[in-house]
Amino acid sequence: MINNILIKKSKVFFRQTWVEIDKSDFHFNLKNIKKHIAKNIKIMAVLKNNAYGHGGIIIAKEAQKSSVQWIAVSSLEEGIELRDAGIKTNILILERIFPSTNFQVAVAHSLTATISTMLDFVALEKLAIRLNKKIDFHLKIDTGMGRIGIQPDLSYSLLNKISKTNVVNMTGIYTHYSVADIDPLYTKIQFNIFIKIVKFARLKLKLKFIAHSANSAAFIKNKMTHLDMIRPGSVIYGMNPFKQMYNFLKFKPVLSWKTKIIFLKKVASGFCISYGRTFVTNKLSVIATIPVGYGDGYNRLLSNKAFVLVRGKRCQILGKITMNSTMIDVTGVKGICIGDEVVLIGIQNKEQIKVDELAKIQDTINNEITSSISSNIPRIIV
Repeated sequence: MINNILIKKSKVFFRQTWVEIDKSDFHFNLKNIKKHIAKNIKIMAVLKNNAYGHGGIIIAKEAQKSSVQWIAVSSLEEGIELRDAGIKTNILILERIFPSTNFQVAVAHSLTATISTMLDFVALEKLAIRLNKKIDFHLKIDTGMGRIGIQPDLSYSLLNKISKTNVVNMTGIYTHYSVADIDPLYTKIQFNIFIKIVKFARLKLKLKFIAHSANSAAFIKNKMTHLDMIRPGSVIYGMNPFKQMYNFLKFKPVLSWKTKIIFLKKVASGFCISYGRTFVTNKLSVIATIPVGYGDGYNRLLSNKAFVLVRGKRCQILGKITMNSTMIDVTGVKGICIGDEVVLIGIQNKEQIKVDELAKIQDTINNEITSSISSNIPRIIV
């Protein structure tokens, strides 16, 4: 059945490991987001790092269908890939474009650059003059994230420069919150710094632009941060941006990760599994091998700790996860056979393996789990 789907929607693959993307759940999440923002507020869907591992082109096409006004990616390469795939939606490059000669690449592909220094502005202005073309950009303000962005006290002189030019056009100004999920006080401090700059640019300099600051956590927790546009990332994929459950909105996971059993064996008590002999059977056991491992993004930290689903039952990982193979205990699964579907992330019958479950084992966040799934694993729309 899977191969039939692939022939229609993707290239044929032979290794039985794949990711399923449920487009109906993606649209459900977007509709839910739209219900909780004012009608005049725009949405910038964050699709960086292959759409958090969900497949950049797949998600971009669905976002475009849903009339999302903006898409955000991290690099020129990601932006170019989306343009080559026929995406017409506005695309913002979130990272600083370096060296500045690469601004011409952004312009050639109708990608909006982020600038965060006076040098960036001067380089963009010179390019606009050389091309005899008005170039749009967004200005990033660092209000406390410490990643990229101009320092608030330096932003005023840059904005003055921007207000006097007629060859480049600041269509957006934005910032990013570092602790919107856990620290409302610090988030408010960041917001106040940002809104002061926004008011200066609008009221004193009469500049017209889109102001945006709200990531997923800020969008949910603080309506004040919505401004002209929100930038949801994890929530559009149905992932909780908080460590603890937060029931303000309901979202559906968009991604499932599946594979198949390719080998089965019965082994006696005292049999060692995988590198380092970290697991030794204590009874007659049935061991299955699945074609997925840390080289595919299924982290070694899950060794001997995580579970998968087979025929609706939770089956434990046994031994060290290897580069492209993992062993699981299917001793208690009735009727087990080669070719049975195995769920690494997702639902099977009434059981579910959540991304957050794997994140907890690895002591990380859910975004890292999906973003780490190798781009070589096929993404299939269901």
